[in-house]
Amino acid sequence: MKNSQIQDERILAEKRKIQSKGYGFIIYILLISVIVQQFLLVAPFKQYAVEFILLIGCGLYNIISYNMKGINTWNVEGNSKINILRSALFSGICSVILYVFLSGQDDFVNLVIYYVVFVIFFFGLEMTVTTLNSKKQKSIDKRINDDDIETK
Repeated sequence: MKNSQIQDERILAEKRKIQSKGYGFIIYILLISVIVQQFLLVAPFKQYAVEFILLIGCGLYNIISYNMKGINTWNVEGNSKINILRSALFSGICSVILYVFLSGQDDFVNLVIYYVVFVIFFFGLEMTVTTLNSKKQKSIDKRINDDDIETK
């Protein structure tokens, strides 16, 4: 016989908040671990590969899960191409500054190439995810509207 207890919704919501914060802490710890090992300890990739793969995997899991449920990945209303480009340009500047600080790289040509590649990649990724997400949201809205019409 199955013993299932009815749990209060408030308790379930609090448990989920706690678990969500714990997940966030783990992601930040993994990120810090990768940065420290790569830039400060100058460790070989195989030493921090597991942490790096986990970071990428967790990010992909979140993006795919949000997209399947039709949830806006970046929680930004009005993701226009201009806003996405502005975000990519700003993120690229922050990334270059962080890269220079952590790696000590000062070759201007390499930094410009890094910036351009970063902006193109980030813009393409965010445009793709935003487009897929908006299609999924429209599909869900259409299904809900069709259900409403059928019940009337």
